[in-house]
Amino acid sequence: LKSSLRGAGGAQAAALQALLGPLMSQAFGGSASPKLRSILAGKPATIVSPGMSIRDAGNLMAERRKAALVVKDGKLVGIFGFKDMMTRAVAKQLALESTPVETVMTPNPEAVSPEITVLEALQTMHDNRFLTLPVCEENGSVVGLVDVMDLIYSSGGADGWRSIFSNAMEMDDLSETSST
Repeated sequence: LKSSLRGAGGAQAAALQALLGPLMSQAFGGSASPKLRSILAGKPATIVSPGMSIRDAGNLMAERRKAALVVKDGKLVGIFGFKDMMTRAVAKQLALESTPVETVMTPNPEAVSPEITVLEALQTMHDNRFLTLPVCEENGSVVGLVDVMDLIYSSGGADGWRSIFSNAMEMDDLSETSST
């Protein structure tokens, strides 16, 4: 795991947790922001080998509606997303049946611990402009992959977020009327 995720981004995530924590707790019935391990439990990751063809990986990704983690000997070596497929394979008219994923994947992607919260994951994704985020144990073994929608839905879905923003607006309205 990259240590940069524990630095300034970690401080920002802690500040975000402190700011949104009470609102999230109220909106979600007293529960805190879930950890990635809990939202990945029981969900199979889309895992491919480096030598798998782009076509086979693409079919698996389409079936699961997820980017693919490229794993060799149990360790994450790359990520193969829809953008990789379109810009590095389709646009260059590569032979999808015979070109291995490892030639077009994003190698050595940043990964996070399954023990971080959904808010910390969202902060990491925002800071680094990621749409997907690999999740790995400290020893490098793959836990899974989360995307923005996984994180939104694990935090109460659209209704939960509406509740957070509604509560925030109510708090703001109260503070405006009481400060005269």
